[in-house]
Amino acid sequence: MPDEGKLKHMPVTQMPMRFVTALGALIVFFLVLTAAFLYEWRQHGDVHAEAFGSLLTFFAAIITAAVTLVYLHLTRRSLAAAEVAIQLQHEQWQMRIEVEPRFWIVKQAHDPAAKVREKTVTYRKDMVSRYRKESSHGSFYYDSMNWPFYAVDVWNDGERSMRISSYKIWARDKESIYITRPVVGFVLPPNELRSFPITEEMIALAFRGRTFMERYERMPCEETVVGMRLLYSDWRGDDHSSQDEYYLVIVSEESREVSVERMEYRADQ
Repeated sequence: MPDEGKLKHMPVTQMPMRFVTALGALIVFFLVLTAAFLYEWRQHGDVHAEAFGSLLTFFAAIITAAVTLVYLHLTRRSLAAAEVAIQLQHEQWQMRIEVEPRFWIVKQAHDPAAKVREKTVTYRKDMVSRYRKESSHGSFYYDSMNWPFYAVDVWNDGERSMRISSYKIWARDKESIYITRPVVGFVLPPNELRSFPITEEMIALAFRGRTFMERYERMPCEETVVGMRLLYSDWRGDDHSSQDEYYLVIVSEESREVSVERMEYRADQ
């Protein structure tokens, strides 16, 4: 992006003074030539004056061509400086009205009044190193754990409102396992933060499923990389896609804890 300070030193602001100086010099020069022509005419007559006038006409044509070339050069530089200034203003204007959601998956504090509650999930666990006498099956039993409440915080840092229409969340390296959900009535005014829940979808992906259930016939994966994308509408049109964000979901079955960490991910990884 060009620096605004550089525009102040361009020939646009210096051209009027240069033009006035050059015009004054040309006027003085033409007055001198006129006086010389009149003097030659009075001293040597018409023939000598005509020859001298032809010479002056030739010089005048050369000077006119030179002035025209200088003017074209200054005009081209002025137009280039004007285009730079217009491009700078366009980029600044585009940055102010550009709308693109920024979002984060964050853990929410337990708040029953705000209906922020943990999810309890029961799952089948195969017995490999210990045996439960109370289990009616000899090879597996059912256990449960609490999942904290997670939500997607969406921030609109533009100067136009936008509407989040839906989102897609998937398990990386398992593209067939994905979940899409519409978001109803989710309108973001300029410079505002709003949230919607995402706990059930993350639980489903951790168990390699597409639907949240309170009971699964398998254990959750210890590590799952989930990707997320928002679809939004703004003043330019509908169904714009945000940048993909990736998060590492770690499920510690021993400590009964779940953590989510944002991670940098490139398509070529």
